Amino acid sequence: MARVGGQVPDSYGLSLTVTVPAASDASPVEAGDILNFTATGPYHAALAADGGAVQLIAKHPVTDPLTPLGVWVLGFSRVQKMNFSGAAPAIGSSVVADGAGGVRADATANGSRVLYVDAARGYVEVALP
Repeated sequence: MARVGGQVPDSYGLSLTVTVPAASDASPVEAGDILNFTATGPYHAALAADGGAVQLIAKHPVTDPLTPLGVWVLGFSRVQKMNFSGAAPAIGSSVVADGAGGVRADATANGSRVLYVDAARGYVEVALP
């Protein structure tokens, strides 16, 4: 009898590419490593610290900071491009609706996470719960 459960195909979850600025030959990221988003730059990740949340799982190894790393994303359902009003939200911050069809930065963490900011064009890419 076939076993029930286990890892499901990519098409059943959220996948992204990120970079890991600390990746090197001496400190590689291996397939299956647990990572977290960081606020050091757009789509940056780092190995999860002891006690840290499980946000990303590496799909393959990388040994340099510029190679895109495919990851499975946990705790977020989608990444959405949205226009923002007011000051540009910081990478790693949360956003809320601005009442005009877009979003604005919010100091209170609410489960959303800004992954990319294009201040010149007035949009952000946000991971949403």
